[in-house]
Amino acid sequence: MPLNDINQEHWALITGATGGLGLEFCKLLAARGYRLIVTGMNTEKLAQIREEIKQVEMALAGDLTDPVCLANLIKTLNENGIKLEVLINNAGFGLFGDTLDQDTSENINLIDLNIRTLTALTLAIAKEMKARGSGYILNVASIAAFMPCPSLGIYAASKSYVLSFSEALHEELKTSGVHVTVLCPGPVKTGFWQRAGVADNNHFEFAFTPARAVAQCGLQAMFTNKTVVTYGWINKILVLTAQIAPRFLVRVISKKVLQSLKN
Repeated sequence: MPLNDINQEHWALITGATGGLGLEFCKLLAARGYRLIVTGMNTEKLAQIREEIKQVEMALAGDLTDPVCLANLIKTLNENGIKLEVLINNAGFGLFGDTLDQDTSENINLIDLNIRTLTALTLAIAKEMKARGSGYILNVASIAAFMPCPSLGIYAASKSYVLSFSEALHEELKTSGVHVTVLCPGPVKTGFWQRAGVADNNHFEFAFTPARAVAQCGLQAMFTNKTVVTYGWINKILVLTAQIAPRFLVRVISKKVLQSLKN
């Protein structure tokens, strides 16, 4: 399906839409004629997005880790007769630091958002897409999905789940007309780092990739039914190295790199 062969009858839902990759997904899909439904926690930013992007027809504020909030989102789609053409599961966050020093409730919330919410929303929407015989799902993971990441341990583990789950679902649905793609970006200068608790992320300056280019890469991969996509040659080398190098070596290198953020 060509990227420009889209009319205003097509709907897209983007979670975590208030900044970074989520906002870029909104802009890019709006430019292609999609009618957008966006979610986020920040009501002011959602209102601003709706003002700036005219294709945003619903801006739903709430915490998707709350089962009631998630159920209401799906109920809103059903009650309005909205059949999504595109689902982008972008909402997620990480926590940086020694795992045992982190707040346990925050880590459970991380798991709820990065795993449970993504899974529940994907399954609900994918069933309808399969019945219709068409649809596109893009799940946002990370290059951290390919390696253990001391100091980002639970985040990396959650993204490993997203990677594995998305790959499996891609295979199950590949002949159904439903495209499932997982985007694994490297470091992107967004609000992720501040939320994670990293005061200075300039150590990764050499590896940072622009959010817009990463979002465009993800959409292109989704529309052409690629399974896994990583943007940038540095990140591709890191992923390849993590897959072929001994696990103990990957752990040691990952630990040293992430520990540099504590200095």
